[in-house]
Amino acid sequence: MGDAKQEEMTRLGLLGLAPFIAGALAVWLSPWLLPAHVALDFHQMTLAYGGIIVAYMAGMGAGAMLAPSQSGQRSFLPGMLAAIAAFVFILPPGTFFFSIGAAWRHLVIVLLLIYLLLRDLSAVRMGEFPGWYAPLRIRLTFWACAALLLIVVRLFLWGYY
Repeated sequence: MGDAKQEEMTRLGLLGLAPFIAGALAVWLSPWLLPAHVALDFHQMTLAYGGIIVAYMAGMGAGAMLAPSQSGQRSFLPGMLAAIAAFVFILPPGTFFFSIGAAWRHLVIVLLLIYLLLRDLSAVRMGEFPGWYAPLRIRLTFWACAALLLIVVRLFLWGYY
């Protein structure tokens, strides 16, 4: 049964990389194959998707901590703060009093993904997640962050910091 879960999570995780890869491709194919406004739409969609993934990963950690076998020594607060930070940083600039450039907002999502990866690797070591989960999370986080960093570089080149 564990193999089926691993297989499904691997397949879904790889599919989940598609929006990150599409966003990176779109911004780098512009203006040669895609108009700039389309590429900028992709960057916004990728940013929003990254925020959703951060919230999802934060929730997965909370779910693991709710398992009856867990001692309950860890706090839910860090994961909740990661989800709230993702929400704030995917909001359009100028929302409320908060304004930060596009490239920096992607970098915050990268940092949140890395934080959640480190949290999940700790959970694997503590037996909260199966051993196969660590290499999968490392690969998926690496490629998601690589795609987001490609978007960051392109946005910097365009002057959208």
